[in-house]
Amino acid sequence: MFAKGKFDPELEKLRREVDGPPNLDTVTLNIERAASQIHASYLFEHNGRPTLQKLCLLLSSTATGKTYSGWQEFATYMGLTMEQIRCIDYDFKGLQDPTYYVLLAYVQNVEATIDRILSALQKMQRFDVINRIKDDIYNLINEISQNTRTNESTISRPNSIPRAPLVLTPINFIQKVQGNTVDSGHVTQDNLQKAPQSYGCIVMLTFANDGLETVQHVAKIFRSKKPKIGVLILQEQENYVYSRAEEFIDDCFKQVNFIIPILTQGYIERVNNFNKTSAEDQNKLDAKYIKYIYSLLRYEYVRNQCINYRVRCIVPDKDVNTVVKAYLHPTFQAWFRESDIDAFVENILLQKCSK
Repeated sequence: MFAKGKFDPELEKLRREVDGPPNLDTVTLNIERAASQIHASYLFEHNGRPTLQKLCLLLSSTATGKTYSGWQEFATYMGLTMEQIRCIDYDFKGLQDPTYYVLLAYVQNVEATIDRILSALQKMQRFDVINRIKDDIYNLINEISQNTRTNESTISRPNSIPRAPLVLTPINFIQKVQGNTVDSGHVTQDNLQKAPQSYGCIVMLTFANDGLETVQHVAKIFRSKKPKIGVLILQEQENYVYSRAEEFIDDCFKQVNFIIPILTQGYIERVNNFNKTSAEDQNKLDAKYIKYIYSLLRYEYVRNQCINYRVRCIVPDKDVNTVVKAYLHPTFQAWFRESDIDAFVENILLQKCSK
């Protein structure tokens, strides 16, 4: 028999007054119930930013290992494809936090409610994250509930959903295209859908600084052809690009008939990560967004079961030897010399007419 320890009434009283550790399974269940009709896009609104910041900080700062699951696992639970996860990992570094892009992709879905985020964290056993954000989520839900009417059959949404890059939108997600104008071969986003009535086809040129001379030559030829070929160059649309760059590029990318990279040494180095965007390139929009357009065309290639429908390249004659020796993405294998521009024009017009 062991002797009974001394009983300290004062100490026992203090123990009873102190709350024990929270039951996070119960906490999660309660939050999920409260958040089941709240769309997750509220996280990107002003009141939701503190919660979004904590989610990004806690998940992206965690190295994946035996103990913890990081942002990649979170992305799989949120329904992203492996290609989208790789795209975030390879192409969006430095632009935003990886978890930010995972959540941005998730909120593009109509049924993207906050409770599913908690459910994913629970499945990942990331109760540490739930414990850190639970108060912020409760505060956010209370603010939304006070300002909007919610019921069991309606999901409360903010007035607008933040736009995601094309590669992070659901494949079956249809985005509304805004109207625009076209004039004398200079194509803008406005009403690209009507442009085929006036043009043989419409192309988007993408190039590095050392391809500028070739672009000017090619664009002049395209715009002089009959039927005329509409040409979209980002620098010519700087008002649209500066106001909403990714949104504008996404919409144009979806609507043009062909994307035409000008394959030069500078372009190849940029897409292969041999050099970073310089301060000089920040003011040269076509050079600045090379990698963004490159990520869009790669994703389209994978989505089309590795069939290249729309990417046709032009190589300046002086760069042919460089291109032949370079490691190129499969979409860049369809290329013409600049000196064969007439044959190139016939090729794209023929393909456009045969579709």
